Amino acid sequence: MTNKIRTAILGMGVMGKRRRDAISRHGGFELVGTCDVVPGYDFTDWKECIDKTNPDAVFVCTINSVIPDIVCYAIEQGIHVFSEKPPGRNLADTLRMEDAYNTGNSILKFGFNHRYHNSIIEAKTLINSKLLGGVVCVRGIYGKAGNVDFTKEWRNNPELSGGGILLDQGIHMLDLMCWFLGDLTVEHGNVDRLVWRNMPTEDSAFAVLKTQDGKIASLHSSAIQWKHKFDMDIIFTDGYIALNGLLTGTRSYGEERITYYHKDLEIKDGKLGNPLEHTLCFDSDNSWDYETAEFFDAVRNGKPLVNGTIADAKRVMTLVESIYEQSR
Repeated sequence: MTNKIRTAILGMGVMGKRRRDAISRHGGFELVGTCDVVPGYDFTDWKECIDKTNPDAVFVCTINSVIPDIVCYAIEQGIHVFSEKPPGRNLADTLRMEDAYNTGNSILKFGFNHRYHNSIIEAKTLINSKLLGGVVCVRGIYGKAGNVDFTKEWRNNPELSGGGILLDQGIHMLDLMCWFLGDLTVEHGNVDRLVWRNMPTEDSAFAVLKTQDGKIASLHSSAIQWKHKFDMDIIFTDGYIALNGLLTGTRSYGEERITYYHKDLEIKDGKLGNPLEHTLCFDSDNSWDYETAEFFDAVRNGKPLVNGTIADAKRVMTLVESIYEQSR
């Protein structure tokens, strides 16, 4: 007898391989099948892979348009599901998966991986500690450079992806803003093609969001940030946090670090406007392992999901849809 979770991975691109490596490091999973439309894996049809391997769990690492079909089918079979973000192409896709989840008995987790980065964990801990007072606003910039074939990528085919840089990358920043601030609504949203003008999806997204109790968030998500950038400032009543850089597979977003400051209006520890700073830097990315471990504990040990729940998915997709609607 084995206590390992019999697992199939559907979609063996970059993310499928990354998930395969993470479950291998964890040791609590038994990989019983791999599937991709590209030959060279166990299956080329996801439904055949599920039916023939009869897994306990699946990792869904496909293009966005296929995600809802796989998730709903797997849940109907009583299979636990870990799905990459975004949760479908639009809110309707997310609601369809929510209906399947509510009528089944499976664990459903979405891969909002950024919550598991060390700097983000430290920021959340500081927020919860009230060391810097209460959060009043957050501003975030998340940008990449695209590439020479950017307009031809499936991510910029709205029938396959549902949207552009906002849905592909900005969704991570929106999820973090919700995690730090709580429920948000969109005060102003705009998406545009500022450089890639002949592309059917946006290369830039801007949004201002607000909580019911008046906290403010602003977002700039960009595919024309020619030097990759991840920056988030969290302003408190008594200080602030600067999150700069993010460890990724490409290492193109620079060193991952968190710096926090107490306000020092009486100039006890620093100079006016330049208070004493406390900085932590990280040289390893354990986020994939943390995320895999949470999924395992939910499936095998019955622990509740904290991150990447269907409620998280629905909340962030509601914001994405609102930004797109306001821009239309």
